[in-house]
Amino acid sequence: MASNQTSLAENLGESTEPIETLDVIEVTGTTVTKTSRTFSFPLPTIDRPWPPTTIHTLGAPDLDMDNLPQPAIPRILLDRIGTTRGRLKSVKPLKTERPLYPRMAREQGWHGKVVLRTHISSDGTVTSATVKESSGFSLLDESAVQSVKGWSFEPAKNGEFTVASTVDLPIRFDLLQ
Repeated sequence: MASNQTSLAENLGESTEPIETLDVIEVTGTTVTKTSRTFSFPLPTIDRPWPPTTIHTLGAPDLDMDNLPQPAIPRILLDRIGTTRGRLKSVKPLKTERPLYPRMAREQGWHGKVVLRTHISSDGTVTSATVKESSGFSLLDESAVQSVKGWSFEPAKNGEFTVASTVDLPIRFDLLQ
């Protein structure tokens, strides 16, 4: 069973190497005293009855997902000398903008640490960022994810080859009193 899992991971292009955790990114904000706000907007007028009496749908045929062509799994060249001589180089953040500390979170006094599982391509762009450990507040988690998706990194290297990598990126939201 273990050999099937290993071959499956290799076929999907996943690495069996341990995932590195980068340094904690600190995001600080000041607490906000809640003030009442009043907004008034005129209500729109609708000239047609709602909901509409007819719904137009396109007659698209049902697709059988099992019979669709599957993309070929790319083969990755690795420098074996890089592994044997310790010439592995991890990713380094290049363009990073600290996540916004949402006003609502500051008003509520929310703080915490979110850890993002971040996949970085061989050209240094973030291909995906997902929440590995939540801060306990989805607003803070989403702010971190949206910010990290725009970051760029110096890609990891195996010898002289740039390689895609996966890292855990901790981001701490702290409030100053």
